[in-house]
Amino acid sequence: MADHTKQVRNDALPLRLLVVIPGDPHSNAMPFSRRQARAMAESGGADVRVFFLEDRMSPLAIWRAGRRFRAVAREFRPDVVHAHYGTVTALFCVINSPAPVAITFHGSDLNPTPHDGFLRDLVGRIISQMAALFSSGIICVSTQLRDRLWWRRGGVRILPMGVELDRYVPLERNEARRRLGWQDRGHVVIFNATAPERKRVDIARAVEQVLQQRGMRMELELLLGGITQQQMPVLLSAADALLLCSNSEGSPTMVKEAMACDLPVVTSDVGDVRDRLKDVRPGAIVAQEVTALADALEAVLRLGERSNGRALAVRNQADAASLDRDTLVFLRSLARP
Repeated sequence: MADHTKQVRNDALPLRLLVVIPGDPHSNAMPFSRRQARAMAESGGADVRVFFLEDRMSPLAIWRAGRRFRAVAREFRPDVVHAHYGTVTALFCVINSPAPVAITFHGSDLNPTPHDGFLRDLVGRIISQMAALFSSGIICVSTQLRDRLWWRRGGVRILPMGVELDRYVPLERNEARRRLGWQDRGHVVIFNATAPERKRVDIARAVEQVLQQRGMRMELELLLGGITQQQMPVLLSAADALLLCSNSEGSPTMVKEAMACDLPVVTSDVGDVRDRLKDVRPGAIVAQEVTALADALEAVLRLGERSNGRALAVRNQADAASLDRDTLVFLRSLARP
């Protein structure tokens, strides 16, 4: 009876959660992971501390980070450590953490990334697989990503990173264009070019050229990073479509952001887009081929309608609030009694 009472009392307390995110704390890297950590802290369900693993290439820097991490863990005494992203970040956590480690795999940590070079790509994926083997729990943002694991697939939770619908609120298109000074632009198509080789900016540019040759007044708006959460809904509301033609994805956050702002999406069949965009109209999922993408995008632009994405965001697992709750429940299940 005493042990049962103690467990109930512990479950009623906020989870002490140490979140490990790769990158510079002063940059905009991994915004979806930072958002989730903040949201979990604000929910009252977790006492959250964030640790940034800034250098993942230098052995000396990693060793120093390990000393700093262990000092933070001794002081904070986390119930669970949540590693966002595999490769070095995940292995760093399973080696150094005194608490159970959960890993969220996001995409390029398990998917092939040949543009990184053969050796770096191979070593990174092997490190991810080893970290998965020794972790206490695994989250993948899509079923396609789970299938990349060599082992422990049966216990994986599929939990995409969601979008905060109360922050991503669509604006009237003309008002959004006025704010951006886009009044004189034709059709504007958003394209995330932060990783141009993997995202296939070459295909996107070819699609743009085809449509312009067909007489359409359209242009790509290439996003290169640095866009704030306040700016993104304005951009998505002012645009006419989102184009995605990546070689690989996990669960592309921008697709869910577009859904929240009722922006039509034209995409290749990559990551979990079929699940997220189920019944979302207008829009299209087609082959990763210039003509197919151009035809689909032209049809969407000529129709000139917003999508019904926001209405389907919760059902299609694009809403951050419900996904964050499910993630927190899973993380809590890993804590030791």
